[in-house]
Amino acid sequence: MIITDVKPIKLQFWPKNPPRDGLAAIPTRDVFLVQIETDEGISGIGEGFALGSLESLAVLTTETLRPLLIGQSPLMIEALWNRMYLNTARYGRRGIMMAAISAIDIALWDILGKKAGMPVYQLLGAAKDSLIPYASAGYYMEGNGIPELQAECLGYVDMGFKAIKIKVGGAPVEEDIARVHGVREAIGPNIALGIDANNAWDYPTALKMARACEKEDILFFEEPMSTDFPEDCARLAAHTDVSIAGYETLLTRYGMKDFIVRNAVDIVQADAIWTGGITEARRVGMIAGTWGKKVIPHFSASMVSLAANLSFGQSLYNTEYMEYTLDENPLRSELCTESIVMKDGVVRVFDKPGLGIELNWDTVERYRV
Repeated sequence: MIITDVKPIKLQFWPKNPPRDGLAAIPTRDVFLVQIETDEGISGIGEGFALGSLESLAVLTTETLRPLLIGQSPLMIEALWNRMYLNTARYGRRGIMMAAISAIDIALWDILGKKAGMPVYQLLGAAKDSLIPYASAGYYMEGNGIPELQAECLGYVDMGFKAIKIKVGGAPVEEDIARVHGVREAIGPNIALGIDANNAWDYPTALKMARACEKEDILFFEEPMSTDFPEDCARLAAHTDVSIAGYETLLTRYGMKDFIVRNAVDIVQADAIWTGGITEARRVGMIAGTWGKKVIPHFSASMVSLAANLSFGQSLYNTEYMEYTLDENPLRSELCTESIVMKDGVVRVFDKPGLGIELNWDTVERYRV
């Protein structure tokens, strides 16, 4: 079996009411997919993180990475990962190059699973049959205050979610403290609650928020600070009882390793479409396990991303929760012929070969750019 083509697919959705996180508004939902074809007729689909970078990712994939793959065996995943990484290491060890490598790596695992007739998570050595999803939402929305946020979160409880995450970092810290208190008051003590600042704060502000959250029984405080300041991130984790989670924006095991070893994170949140694909996300998870840390796979993009992150998450013994984004996004809910949804309080990949999903090509054409 050899690779015969590597095709980028660029998709974009414009929400009617764009959400805003701790850093900025998110005007579009961009999805970058890669389809890898082989001489045996087996193809694979992968995804790379693409916020605002669709065209650049397509160029990198076509002009830089595709020549490294054509004629190679798609089953040699480790060899191809290193081939891509080492050939772009002088300029591409972070950022959108890793997103492109991530998409290709995920597609290769999809091919391997289809070739073997097994789900990817089983090929990786299945550790979990399912994971507990937390409803990831609570964005800042135009015209929404604390009552609207409380109603939103109660809706997730009614849907059966046992855990919820809301955004912080996009308002004065006292206002965010009130948001967290209001949600905790609304959902009660039996629903786990996480918060996510998207790297928005400096150390004093993050510490103030963390100290306030110690009274609210917070499951985790995600990405409180910029990863440009690892010493401060470690200092924050050492000076609060709240578990610090992150940082999906740290790419590859090399970036994540420093934060794990420094104890700058208590919970590791790797994302296969950011950090280097399923291959690298699982490496990150195993390093985390070596240091006694839990892993919560990150997810904020399309259904392909969810399948990939569940696949590596279900292969690790040190996972329990899984992010499940719920903002308006047909590229999550309509992109595949069948969607992974919560059932009986858990989510799991389909028991089908590869990632277990197939693209809905009508949706692809509707949102292709």
